[in-house]
This record gives sequence, C-alpha cells and structure tokens, in this order.
Amino acid sequence: MARVLVIDDEPAIRSLVVAILRDAGHDIVSAENAAAGLEWLAGGTVDMVVSDVVMPGMSGLELLREVRTRRPDLPVLLITGGGTRPMLGREDRVLPKPFSHRELTAAVEGALA
Repeated sequence: MARVLVIDDEPAIRSLVVAILRDAGHDIVSAENAAAGLEWLAGGTVDMVVSDVVMPGMSGLELLREVRTRRPDLPVLLITGGGTRPMLGREDRVLPKPFSHRELTAAVEGALA
C-alpha cells in the first residue's frame, strides 16, 4: 500500500480519484491546489503525487517542476484534458481525461513500480 497525494481543484474529480485509489488499497491524502499540495509534501510523507494540470494559481506543470527540485525521485502522475504532452519530458507520466478506473489504477501502479 502506498500513500498517494491527490491534488485537483475540482472537488468532484478529486473525490473520484481519491475513491478509486482508496478502493485499490492506497492510503490517500488530498489537496485542493498545488500550493496546499506542496505544503503537505513539506510536512508529510508520500510515495506518489497525482495532480491535475490545469489549476488556478500554480499549474500542475509548475508543481511538477517544484516536486522535481524538492524530491527528484518522487513519482508524479499528471491528469490532463489534453494538449500538455508536448510540454513534458518522456519520463513524465500523463493520464488523459476522461479515464477509466482501471486506467487510473494501472497508471498509479506503473509509476510506483
């Protein structure tokens, strides 16, 4: 079981991702934006981050850069409606919306492996 930090500004999406990953057996913590997620990372222990890309304030891409600075080996999965792939490196994991429960679970398991 891994502890996963889920960051999404849309409560319905955040709740859905939390429920799917909790059902898959993970310990979940969540944040409503990137700044709150970074605060959680500073004070808590997580094995992975799952974050939306498009958020007000700090975007998921900016969050990814900050996480890479603080914890370069921490797996990050970005969830996006599209158009972000060219901005990311090959090593970055992206899950396009809409996604199935199985696709989300498989992407998280792949990142943690």
